[in-house]
Amino acid sequence: MKLGIISDEISQDFEHSLKVMKELGATHVEVRDLWGKNVTRLSDSELAEMRRLIEKYGLTLSNLDSPAFKIYFNDAKAYEEHLNILRKVIELTKRFDLKYTRIFTFWWQGELDKYLDKLIEGFQPAIEMAEDEGVYLVVENEYSCTVGNGKETKKFLQSLNSKWIKALWDPGNAFFTRETPYPDGFNYVKEYIMHVHVKDAVVDNGAFKWRPVGKGAIDYRGQFKELIKMDVVVSLETHYIPQNGGKEEGTRESFKGILKILEELNK
Repeated sequence: MKLGIISDEISQDFEHSLKVMKELGATHVEVRDLWGKNVTRLSDSELAEMRRLIEKYGLTLSNLDSPAFKIYFNDAKAYEEHLNILRKVIELTKRFDLKYTRIFTFWWQGELDKYLDKLIEGFQPAIEMAEDEGVYLVVENEYSCTVGNGKETKKFLQSLNSKWIKALWDPGNAFFTRETPYPDGFNYVKEYIMHVHVKDAVVDNGAFKWRPVGKGAIDYRGQFKELIKMDVVVSLETHYIPQNGGKEEGTRESFKGILKILEELNK
């Protein structure tokens, strides 16, 4: 698998994050926030420095992440702001010779069936941008948004019926919606997947909690068997923070968990 890590899951110090990724054995870096800013807010000189550092550490940039459409449906002002954010991240995606960027599906206000028409309407300008610029938009199934799992992602993508909208599959987020991520959720979306986020979770005394990859309830052994066959980048977004550590320690533990599962599969 092409293994990546989202840099701010280690640190806002971008160079330190890259050092850790290289040490762990990742080949790809996914960029969301660095130096205290979202990537869409970086100056040209900061973007040049980001590129220089990625090349210095011999990593490949997989994609750039904005918070596009993490807004409420009826917030017209935020909608216009997020269209501009999306326009900017598409511009940067092309500048860095990438083929896709991540997008969300508005904050959850009720079941998908109730808001599907609104969602389709809200996505039309995004689809037009994607078509005009030749950049794919990958919808992340996010448990706090309208599309939260594999089943909902398939329904939404089929309803949109655009070749420019694909899936960013996140088994951990699907788990939080009470979907069994593998095989159930994955089987809904496998034909649409262009990128993957990895994090593990459990229900602990009635509450959802993040865990290191391989120590949660998600069948990552089965999931990785499938992903090995696919030409996608699998990015660690652990969210897990150990009791006596920080983000970096959580990422280190989870990345080692990924490698352990892959080693077992190769035996």
